[in-house]
Amino acid sequence: MKPILKAAFLAAAVAVLASCGTTPRKPAHRPTAAHKVQPVRIGNIDHTEGSQELMLHSMGLIGTPYRWGGNKTEMGFDCSGMIQFVYKNALGVSLPRTARDMAAASRKIPDGKLKAGDLVFFSTGGAHKYSHVGLYIGNGEFIHAPSSGKTVQTEKLSKPFYAKNYLGAHTFFTD
Repeated sequence: MKPILKAAFLAAAVAVLASCGTTPRKPAHRPTAAHKVQPVRIGNIDHTEGSQELMLHSMGLIGTPYRWGGNKTEMGFDCSGMIQFVYKNALGVSLPRTARDMAAASRKIPDGKLKAGDLVFFSTGGAHKYSHVGLYIGNGEFIHAPSSGKTVQTEKLSKPFYAKNYLGAHTFFTD
């Protein structure tokens, strides 16, 4: 067999064998525009009583370290993980995992109707408009897990950074 034909045959054989040993990669999961979040409504718990439980549980987390993706006291919290943890443990209510999905599952309310236990949302950068969430505790303050190197803490809505990035108030309560 001529050397050129041998080389072509060998190259074809290698290509066929190499393609047999690989598996196609799955495409990375990317949410589509059709990504739907189910609304969450709390109608069976009085807002005042519910907010007291939420505040007790959230205040007990002050000082817990921030951890991106965290949703347990042992590992630390990110902002939405803390909110999800507090609502589940205080009221038995399951919430979506991300700030963006929490905003979609709740209903927007005017700032004048903001009560303790409601959520406050911020756009602090990143890929999504709703990138940070905190739990309103009254008197212009909220509790949240701010960022790496920090701990769960209270903050004033009037603090320039939060006032500038404030998107609004939302609630899961029906009253």
